Amino acid sequence: MREKDLESIEYNKFLELLSSYTHNDLTKRHIINLRPFNNLEKLQKEIQKTKELYDLFIKKGYLPLTEYPDISQALNLAVIQDSILSPKDLFDIASLLKVVKEVKSYIDVSQVQVLKSLHQDLTPLRELEKAITDSIDNTFSVKDTASIDLSRIRKEIKEVESKINKVLESILNKPAYEEAIQEKIITIRRERFVIPIKYNYTHKIKGIILDRSSSGNTVYIEPFEVVPLNNKLSDLKLQEQIEIRKILKFLTDLVRSKVHFIKKSFEAILDFDILQAKVRYSKELDCIFPKQDEYLRLYNAKHPIFLLKNKPFNPIDIIVENKRGLIITGSNTGGKTVALKTAGLLSLLYKTAIPIPVDENSTVRVFDGVFIDIGDYQSIEENLSTFSYHVKNIKEILELSTQNSLLLFDELIPGTDPDFASALGIAILEYVREKGCFVIASTHLKKVKMYALSSDYYSIASVGFDKETLQPTYKIYYNTVGESMAFYIAQRLGLPEKILQIAKKYVEEDILKFQDMASNLSKMIAQYEEKIKEVEILKQQLQEEKQKYEELVRKLEQDRKEKWKESLKDIQDYIKNLKEEGYEILRQVKEEKSGSKLEKFIKTKKLEIQTIGQEEVNQEIKEGDAVRLKGKAQKGTVIAIRESKANVDFGGLKVWVDLSKIEKVSEEKKEEKQTVKVSKPSVNVMPSINLIGKTKEEAIKELEKYIDSILLQGLTTFKIIHGYGTGVLRKAVREYLDKLPYKVRYEDAPYHEGGMGATIVYLE
Repeated sequence: MREKDLESIEYNKFLELLSSYTHNDLTKRHIINLRPFNNLEKLQKEIQKTKELYDLFIKKGYLPLTEYPDISQALNLAVIQDSILSPKDLFDIASLLKVVKEVKSYIDVSQVQVLKSLHQDLTPLRELEKAITDSIDNTFSVKDTASIDLSRIRKEIKEVESKINKVLESILNKPAYEEAIQEKIITIRRERFVIPIKYNYTHKIKGIILDRSSSGNTVYIEPFEVVPLNNKLSDLKLQEQIEIRKILKFLTDLVRSKVHFIKKSFEAILDFDILQAKVRYSKELDCIFPKQDEYLRLYNAKHPIFLLKNKPFNPIDIIVENKRGLIITGSNTGGKTVALKTAGLLSLLYKTAIPIPVDENSTVRVFDGVFIDIGDYQSIEENLSTFSYHVKNIKEILELSTQNSLLLFDELIPGTDPDFASALGIAILEYVREKGCFVIASTHLKKVKMYALSSDYYSIASVGFDKETLQPTYKIYYNTVGESMAFYIAQRLGLPEKILQIAKKYVEEDILKFQDMASNLSKMIAQYEEKIKEVEILKQQLQEEKQKYEELVRKLEQDRKEKWKESLKDIQDYIKNLKEEGYEILRQVKEEKSGSKLEKFIKTKKLEIQTIGQEEVNQEIKEGDAVRLKGKAQKGTVIAIRESKANVDFGGLKVWVDLSKIEKVSEEKKEEKQTVKVSKPSVNVMPSINLIGKTKEEAIKELEKYIDSILLQGLTTFKIIHGYGTGVLRKAVREYLDKLPYKVRYEDAPYHEGGMGATIVYLE
């Protein structure tokens, strides 16, 4: 890639805008220096990294990575033997290790593939981080606790400084010296404590003059009383620096022993920050990585610089398929240039592993180079006119390009006579066709348009133009030729009509006819577009209605399932209550020796069951349902329903009846008369039941029947023989007894009657 192509296509401008998605200067510099990949395998890997981090962001949010220090110089110094890092360098390394630790824990390696290698490069080094943070604070000062000796020395320094201050304060407060003292303050000169004395009174206080004010009216004297203390303080300060140097040397040696891991972690954090910037940009502008394909199809493509600067931009479709060339025509108002730049920039961004703002169904071809000839260039320095510059540039492009290159020509051969420009332009397009390059070119030259219309290598398209605003719409219309808007724009801008009429006389008749045809075609396209918009609106409305319908069906299905659950629970509760009431009635029958209550209970429950069944049948009546008049046997079919009435066909006789007077019936099944038959067993029930050898389910089923018989027989005590075995059957029997709806007491049988292998049951 030529740097001037990147500049012309505003690739570098985009990278500057992309760099705003990070807070780190080092990352910004690396983003600005990004370049398209030449290796397809590396490109695919980088794209996959960005996709995986985007997926992690959707699940977990952004990386715990906002700012990190640039430790590149510190690492370069650390590899030098016997070098000593500054407290700031060491603290920055500890800060980076903290970021490494947090990012390492954020990445779930089970959810990534390509990012695993970058994740493996992150080495937290917690012990080194702790050693540094235990010794250096966030002001880049070595802590007192960094070593025992440093703590002792600093304690002594404070004590000596306190003594010096006391001595000097006593001198400052003596009445005898009041006239000599310039100001009652204690200050430092040449790292020694002094007091300010008036120049004329230096003889009053005995000491060493260490400094003088700029005016000469004040001298700074170290009284002889504090000289020994200042000397001791200087010695302690020297000891402090020696101890700090030892500590820094120790920490630097620790860093030096791990410098390889720190460097790899640092580079990985830089890579993660670049990836995160791309993810942030992609999320904000809704960008994707479209599929790679043989052709370029960019649907609803947006120029990313317009988006990043919040400038209005109408999405465009850029399609180069089947034919490798596309000639864009239309008015000379900038629309064609934007289309070329959008195609070139998006192609290069994809090749740099940066997502692009296009629709999901778009496809891209990975070109080995994108070359552009654009603009009105002149070079005074090289003595080149606009025409000469473009010829020289196109010559270079044709030499460097291959079959897999994308060539962008904005207004082929400007700056010379249109006839000669057309001839050269067609010749260049023919040369490109023979070479097999991909090409998008814009032109307003009639002969070039005619050439493209008859070519099997080039498709032709036009850029829309708004006649009201005199601005391009940026929409590209394929297989159409753009008309010249020169006369129309001149008229709108107020050029006298007389001039326009004279101008038209000098235009060839064929050109005017061609112009009229192009104008009529534009009108037809506009009408077609309106129809398309109407279809799209209807399509959207239909889609919304479909979604509403599907949501309604889903809710109805959910309601139906909920009602089934409620009904099932009601049935289970009813059966449970029916069983409990039945056991109670049987107990009363046994005590009272009368069956009247039992007969009444059976009639009542029979009526209840019939009512429940009737409620189930009388669901909402609709057309086609089989019905009958309530209390009548004659069946009919519902033909129509209006408000509260239904039109029913009773064997050819059609009548309107109130919905409240009919009920749904089943056509398939005949009504079965429900009967409840209760009878006492004709034989005596044995006072014991043997369940040995049966499964748990078989045993409980047989036990349930046996207990019903026991109740009808009137027995209150019986024995269940279940055997020893593993104890499973014994446990199941007793759990069943505990669930019976009346009071039951049980115990192990006596030893001679089976012991724990049998259970004696007492019904109370």
